[in-house]
Amino acid sequence: MKHYIGTLAVSAMLACTIPACTPESSTKELGSVPTASFTATPLTTNPNRVVVNSTTKGGFIWNWKVSNGEKSTTSSGEFDTLHFSYAGEYIVQLTVFTNGGYATTSQKITIAKDAPKKDILNTTDWTILNTGGTQTTITNTNGTINFSNTGNTNGAIYQMVMVKGNTPYILSANVKGNGATNSWLEMYCDTIAPVQGKDYGGTKYIAVNTWNGCGTIPFDYNIAEKGCDGKGVGQNGSMTFPKSDTVWVVIKGGSSGGTLGTGGMTLSNIQFLEEQ
Repeated sequence: MKHYIGTLAVSAMLACTIPACTPESSTKELGSVPTASFTATPLTTNPNRVVVNSTTKGGFIWNWKVSNGEKSTTSSGEFDTLHFSYAGEYIVQLTVFTNGGYATTSQKITIAKDAPKKDILNTTDWTILNTGGTQTTITNTNGTINFSNTGNTNGAIYQMVMVKGNTPYILSANVKGNGATNSWLEMYCDTIAPVQGKDYGGTKYIAVNTWNGCGTIPFDYNIAEKGCDGKGVGQNGSMTFPKSDTVWVVIKGGSSGGTLGTGGMTLSNIQFLEEQ
């Protein structure tokens, strides 16, 4: 069945100043209602990355949706490379628009194994950052970092790493303490370089923060999962970067009007995992 739409040349109407001027009319044929279709091909070098390519004729807008039953992600473009970090079954849905309308189709994709990951941190190669003022006592014992104090302090450690654009990363660490007051232990991952003698001003990713309700009683957990402050709350440590860049992982701890608690706060198994 053919589809038509009537149009008025409204510009001609606006230009008319005499009654004899009449609008022109025309018809424009629409295309056929589309049938959506696409291919999904795992990369031979990495089966956790799947190339999806619309094979729908006449498309000009493509919306992709990936769902695993718990959460969904979206992307756009006639083709894309989808990243699957974890094993499981996923539904990939394509909605495509043509001049005849739009259509939707979906496929189930099964990922056999979790994507391989590599820790790009050197767990013993941390530099102490003097943040100005009285410094928090920071010790590094084979990659296990302890922040402690007996009053108002601040201090940090940092490490520079290179990241790849549009590649999944997970920042995490186990953090343990006996309960603190008016204190913080913060993790950053930012393109802003630390400067000795100045407090670090990057964007906080995840933190233990007693004002926000965590760290006030004895605790022992993954800060990426249980941290209560920072833009990474609820993200389980996941992040990506828009382009390949130099970033600094910074860990900062201290107190204002309190202490980090008996024995301070200790971080172990600090990781910055890059999906391969």
